[in-house]
Amino acid sequence: MSNAKSTGEKRLRRVHYYPGCSLMSSARDFGTSLFQMFRLMGTWVEPLEDWNCCGASPAHSVNPDYATLLAGRNILLAERQGIDDLYVVCPSCFVRLRTAEKILATDASMNAKLAKACGREYEGGVRLKFTPEILSDAPVVFEKAVVNPLEGLRGVLYFGCLLTRPEWITGFDIRPYEKKLKRLVNVLDVETPDWSYSKQCCGSHLAVTKPDMVDGMVDRIRDHARRAGANCIIAFCPLCQVNLELRGKEVEPLPVFYISELIGLAARLPGHENWVKKHLVDPRPLLNSLDLL
Repeated sequence: MSNAKSTGEKRLRRVHYYPGCSLMSSARDFGTSLFQMFRLMGTWVEPLEDWNCCGASPAHSVNPDYATLLAGRNILLAERQGIDDLYVVCPSCFVRLRTAEKILATDASMNAKLAKACGREYEGGVRLKFTPEILSDAPVVFEKAVVNPLEGLRGVLYFGCLLTRPEWITGFDIRPYEKKLKRLVNVLDVETPDWSYSKQCCGSHLAVTKPDMVDGMVDRIRDHARRAGANCIIAFCPLCQVNLELRGKEVEPLPVFYISELIGLAARLPGHENWVKKHLVDPRPLLNSLDLL
């Protein structure tokens, strides 16, 4: 997203983020809706310049050193660009960047390899943050913006497994944010049934190598969502979202929304009609049945 030009836009809070490959391709609707959501919050987002793939998820299992250098180059770029806080949208990207940061901080030989490849060592000047950290006070903002209450949607919150595993690497505990995110969804008039599968792995990293196993994992998640009375799933990870819609054989699929899409629908943000057209599981029949489109 380009720099703000007008006087009003210059007053917006400025946030730098790492896009990652999904946000620019399979999860482009997530990125677009997320940017609109941030603007509604009074936040102007700018991408890390000249970013590259972080290596998620197969690179580290093929060549750990190359995976560290791929991710390490991004945090080195952020340091060079004077970015103190770099926000990461995708949990998988977040884990890869945090892992590289930990390795570079403790392994001098790996930092030397980064310097050889990129011209300088990483000095530890960047704080990596996950996007839910921006949403701490967001419910008040979004409650005022709702013009299309999403009554009738019953969505279970699906956080996935990568945000908290391993916590010693990510340094991120989703628990303090769960109530805030649930409240955020509730102010949109979306029901959020309780269920026990919010942090179960969907198997996205095994989708190519062990698809039959992943089908079973996704079917279990869908089954438990339906047992909880949900008619949709609300995801926070682009890899989880596509996996939950694409995989599974035995249980009828459910639409899987990004939280930013729901905010867009409820607030009638620009472009909200187009985001839902890109899903593998078409959510429009559900939304039309509830008169929400």
